[in-house]
Amino acid sequence: MIPASRISPVAKRLLDFYPMPNSTENVEGRNNFVAPIGTQIDYYSHSVRMDHTITERHRVFGSFSWSDLAEPANRRFPGLNSIGHVQYRRHRGISLDDVYMISPTTILNTRYGLTRFLNGEIPDTLGMDLAGLGFSSGLANALDRELTTLPQMTIQSLQALSRNTGAKTATNYHFVTSNATHTRGNHSIRFGGEARVFQENRYSYGDYTPLLDFQAGWTRGPLDNSPTAPIGQGLASFLFGLPTGGGRDDNPSVAQQSRFFGLYAQDDWKVTRTLTLNVGLRYEIEAPITERFDRTTRGFDFGTANPIQAAAAANYARNPIPELPVAQFATPGGLLFANVSGAPRGLWKSDKTNLAPRFGFAWQMTPKTVWRGGYGIFYELLGASTNDVGQQGYSQRTSLNASLDNGLSFFGTLANPFPNGFLAPAGAANGLRTFVGRSPGFFDPGLRNGYMQRWSLGVQRELAQRVLLEAAYVGNRGSLMSVARNLNAVPNRYLSTSAVRDQATIDFLTTNVRNPFQGLPDFTGSAMAGANVARSQLLKPYPHFVDLSADDDIGYSWYHSLQMRIERRFAQGFTIHGSYTWSKFMEAVELLNAADARPTEVISPQDRTHHVAITAIYELPFGRGRHFLASSRGVVDHLIGGWQVQGIYQGQTGPPLNFGNVAFYGNINDIRLPKSERTAERWFNTNAGFERDPAKQLANNLRTFPLRLSGVRSDGFNQWDLSAFKNFRITERVRFQLRAEAQNALNHAMFNAPNAAPTNSNFGQVTATQFPEQRRINLAGKLTF
Repeated sequence: MIPASRISPVAKRLLDFYPMPNSTENVEGRNNFVAPIGTQIDYYSHSVRMDHTITERHRVFGSFSWSDLAEPANRRFPGLNSIGHVQYRRHRGISLDDVYMISPTTILNTRYGLTRFLNGEIPDTLGMDLAGLGFSSGLANALDRELTTLPQMTIQSLQALSRNTGAKTATNYHFVTSNATHTRGNHSIRFGGEARVFQENRYSYGDYTPLLDFQAGWTRGPLDNSPTAPIGQGLASFLFGLPTGGGRDDNPSVAQQSRFFGLYAQDDWKVTRTLTLNVGLRYEIEAPITERFDRTTRGFDFGTANPIQAAAAANYARNPIPELPVAQFATPGGLLFANVSGAPRGLWKSDKTNLAPRFGFAWQMTPKTVWRGGYGIFYELLGASTNDVGQQGYSQRTSLNASLDNGLSFFGTLANPFPNGFLAPAGAANGLRTFVGRSPGFFDPGLRNGYMQRWSLGVQRELAQRVLLEAAYVGNRGSLMSVARNLNAVPNRYLSTSAVRDQATIDFLTTNVRNPFQGLPDFTGSAMAGANVARSQLLKPYPHFVDLSADDDIGYSWYHSLQMRIERRFAQGFTIHGSYTWSKFMEAVELLNAADARPTEVISPQDRTHHVAITAIYELPFGRGRHFLASSRGVVDHLIGGWQVQGIYQGQTGPPLNFGNVAFYGNINDIRLPKSERTAERWFNTNAGFERDPAKQLANNLRTFPLRLSGVRSDGFNQWDLSAFKNFRITERVRFQLRAEAQNALNHAMFNAPNAAPTNSNFGQVTATQFPEQRRINLAGKLTF
C-alpha cells in the first residue's frame, strides 16, 4: 500500500485519464477493461472538368479534383481522449490540357498537372495544458502549446497513455509535358519532353511532449536486483511520481525537392504492309535532392582525420590492444553537410549520360501469324519520391535521467522531469564530430541511376473458333542497383571460418577493453560513452562510429521467362482467357557478410517459378433472344433468362525461404521434402543437418549458408473465385442486377511461411494462413437507370 501522502499530485490527476475497470475475470487484474472500438470514417471526393473548343484546330480542357478523409483511430477508452488520434488524408489535383493542330499532319499536345497530398495525425490531446495538470511551469513554458499533448506514459503492464505528437506531410507533384506528332508518308514521328518537380514538406514531431517511462527500477526490493512482481511495480513508480526513463525529441522539419527532365523522339515506320519498325531514343537527367534550408548531410569525408583523433589516440596509447599497434590507431572521417565548406547543396552529382534507346518491330508473317519483339533501357529515379535527406545533427533527443545516484535521491520527477531543460540540436556546427559514437547513414554523392534492360520476342497465332494463342520470351537485366552497406563492419579477416560455433573467436571479439573515447564530450549519451567497449569496435575501419550505412550501386539482377497466353474471344456468350508464366528471377543486391566487397548471387525473394491465371465468363443460353427458349416472356424469362456465371483461377509458386546464419552440417538438397510428405507440421526436413541447440549457434563468423534456397519455398497461391449474376430488365431504361460472389470458393487453405529458426520449438511448422483465410461470400444488388 502507498500512503496517500506519498502519491504524486500529478499522478493522481493523470489517473483520471484511465477508465474504471469493468472486468474482473483475470485474478491478477490484467485486461480489466473491455469496450468495443467503433470507427466512423468520413470521406468526401469531388471532381470537375470543363472542355472548351477555341477553334476547330484548337481545344483545351481543365479539371480539378479534391478529396478529404478523416479516420479516428486507437480510441480504446470511450468517452476519454487519453490515447486516440485522427488520421487525415487530403488530396487536391489540377490538370490543364491544350491540343493544337499546327497542320493536317502535325499535332501539338501540352499538359500541366499539379497533385497535392496532405497526410498527418492529430492526437486527441493536442493543445493540452500541462501546467493545469500540475506539471512544472518550466516544462509547460518550454513547449509550444499548439503542439503539446498529454505526455506519452508507458507504465509497466498497463495500457500506455497518449501517443507522440504525430507527423504531418505535404507533397506537391508538378509535371509539364509537351508532345508533338508528325505524320509524313509511312512515318509517324513523335517527339517531346517533360519536366517534373517533386516537393515534400514533412514534420515528424516524435516525442515533442516528453515520453515518460515507469518500470520497476525504483520499486523492486528488497535489493535493486531482486526479481520483479508480475504486475504492479510500474504503477507504484508512477504513483510515487518517479519515472525510470524517457526522453524528449527536438526534430527539424524537412523541405526537400528534386527535379527531373526528359526528352524523346520516336519514329513508327511502316516499312511494308506487313512490317512496322519502332525506333526511339530518350534522354533523362535527374537533378539531386536539395533541402530548402540545407538541413542535411551531404556525403562522408573518408580521408580527413576526425577532430577527436588526438585525444582518442592519447587515450588509446595508455591501453592498446595487441591486434592494433598504437601507430595504426586512427579515426578517419566524418559526416559532411550540404552548402558547408564548399560542399554542394544537392545530395549527389547528376549523371548526364542517361541515354535510353528503344527498338521494336511487328511482322505479319501470314494473315493469322504475327511476330513482335523489342528492346529498351529504363532508368530508376533517385529523387525525393524514393529517397530522403539525412538530418543527423539537426535533431536532438534529451534523455530523462531521474536519478544521478541510482535511486538514493531523485533529480527528475513526474512533475518536473527535465529540471535542466532540453538539449538543442547543433546542426552542422560540430562538423566531422557529428554523431560520433552513434550509427549515422549518408547518401553517397557518387550514386548513379540504376537501369533495366528489357527485351522480348513473341509470336501470336489466330486459331479456329476465334482462339488466339501467344507465346513470348521476356527478359530483364538490372544494373547499378542499390545495395545497402555497413561501411564500418568488422573486417572479414577477424571472423571465424569454422562451420561450428567458434567460442574462442566470439570471446575474442566481444571481450571488453578500455574505451579510448570515454570522457570525450562528443560521445556523451552515445553507446560508446562507457569505460569499456568490445574489442571488435576498435578493429572496425571507423572505430569512432558504431555503424556507418550507405547505399552502393554495385547490385544487379537478371530475369528470364516464357510467357504464354490463350484467349477465346467473346462468341456465343462465352469467353475465356488463360495465361501461364514460367520464369526465374536472380539477383545480387544483398551482402552475405557485411564486409564483403561484392553482393552474393541468389534467388530473388520475388521469384515465382510458375504462375497461372484463368478467367472465364459464360452467359447461359436460356431466355428471350437466346439459343434456348428464345420466345419466352414474362415470369418464365425472368426466372431462366439473364443468367451469367464467371470463374477466376489464380495459382502461383510460393517465395523461397530464408534460414538466416544457421549452423548446418548436412546436404542442402536434403532440406526439401517431396510434396507428398509435406505437411503443416513438417514443411521441410528439419533433420537434414540443422544445429538446433541454442548454445551452438554461429556468431562472429563468415557466413556460407545461402541467403535463400530456391528449392525450399513457402506455400503458394491457389484460389478459385466463382460468381453468378442475374440481370432483370424492368423497363427499357431501368435494369437490376443481382450478384453472388464467392472468393476462395473452394475454401482452400493457403499457408504462411513456416518457421525457419532452428532454435525455435516451431521450427519447420506452419502456424498461420495467408489472407484471405477462408471462403467469403458477398451478395449485392445494383440498380441501373
